[in-house]
Amino acid sequence: MLLARDPDEQKVGRALPDKKDNEFLEGAIMDLTTDAHSHHISQQFNDELEHVKNHLLEMGGLVERQVGDAIKAIIEADSELAVTVRANDKRINQMEIDIDEECTRIIARRQPAASDLRLVIAASKAVADLERIGDESAKIARLAMKLCEEGEAPRGYVEIRHIGDRVRRMTQQALTAFARLDVDTALEVAQEDKDVDLEYESVMREMV
Repeated sequence: MLLARDPDEQKVGRALPDKKDNEFLEGAIMDLTTDAHSHHISQQFNDELEHVKNHLLEMGGLVERQVGDAIKAIIEADSELAVTVRANDKRINQMEIDIDEECTRIIARRQPAASDLRLVIAASKAVADLERIGDESAKIARLAMKLCEEGEAPRGYVEIRHIGDRVRRMTQQALTAFARLDVDTALEVAQEDKDVDLEYESVMREMV
């Protein structure tokens, strides 16, 4: 004799997922987990890139100030300002090391491609250039200290001020171009560099 199944039991039976349903649900959960993890990694990567950019711009701002202070120190025979410029050069050197290490870690851990890789490489090269500008500022500061000790005024101080101001503005514009990825401003800086070279050569001929 067959017993009739209770209608509620039949509903429960139909509601229970079969093996295919379970596999589908497990796959969906894994996809969601993977997407969430990928988003987390991507956000970390973006944060690291942004940190490098901000750190570079901070270093650039200090270098820009170093140029202005070094020129001011030599023109105004300000030995105290010259000492400050030389002291800040050590900070700039350390910033270059720190940023370069950040770039190396990003390349090693994230293996960036295309535009991200170009950004990291550009940042690494830029900090090396900024460090050299810092070194030149420190050299000017040392010269300012020597002139102060000897009580001599620099020759061609008008030209020094003019070229120094142009170089400081160029540094500022270059950093702006990097921060905004502004190609037009970058090209303007490149052209300005040629003009500064010509002015420098002209000044040197007059002073010799």
